[in-house]
Amino acid sequence: MILPTMTYKELYDHLAADKQKVDIRKEYFMPKAVRAFKKKTKFPAWEIYEYTVPATNNKYVIYFYAENRLRAEKPEVGSFCIAYNGQYRFVVQWSAGPYKHTPDSEMIVVKQIHAYTSHFMQRYNERFLKDETLTPNEVAARYLSRNPVAMPLQQNDGINRNHEKYGEKGRYAFRVRDGICFSYSSVDGIPSKDGDRHKDQVEALYICYTTFMNESAMTQSQRKAIFDEHCKQWVQAYTDFQREAQDEVMSLSEIGIGKNNNILSSV
Repeated sequence: MILPTMTYKELYDHLAADKQKVDIRKEYFMPKAVRAFKKKTKFPAWEIYEYTVPATNNKYVIYFYAENRLRAEKPEVGSFCIAYNGQYRFVVQWSAGPYKHTPDSEMIVVKQIHAYTSHFMQRYNERFLKDETLTPNEVAARYLSRNPVAMPLQQNDGINRNHEKYGEKGRYAFRVRDGICFSYSSVDGIPSKDGDRHKDQVEALYICYTTFMNESAMTQSQRKAIFDEHCKQWVQAYTDFQREAQDEVMSLSEIGIGKNNNILSSV
């Protein structure tokens, strides 16, 4: 069971221990999902199933996604865990992804926890899906299947004029297929005794997604600031990957660039 006292690393390790059982359940549900997709006449389509891991009592939602009829027999599959902190509900996923602790640090792969608040999912539905008939789990499945890749954007006055009030933890937003995700983040680890951040021992990264904006509802100046920052971050990411690959520090295949990976530096 997930406990609010867990560190981010402990939470990652706890959820990672469920992986084998969740994967087995995905295989179990796959034929049922395929049969359902074959009967559908409207796409994209989703099928979702709930599963509780007996040993940990962690509750998962397993979702299948067919973007069109051609994918009915080979749908995408994913999952997320439902966690609570008091009365607050979170959609939680875990992954290992690239991270730079300081702008000039080497890129490393770190354990990551991605948590989505209920407010985030409500705003995603209100501002993008616009479907009041959907359950919270259906909304989450749609967001996660439609937005597997996120580009981090360092916030500035052009993107969000109130970004400074969130301090260091609110430095980043994320651009996804459907819009802009605002978030805060934190790092688990052991700080260097001499205060040199390059020597910090980073154990895990936590990103909490708090609200969602549809780009079409933002001002022209905001959209331009987002585009400019996106281009800047993409060039920086490409440069970093090229350097690390040449130095044989890591390869793109080791990072697993793509689904559920965000390239972050210095949070």
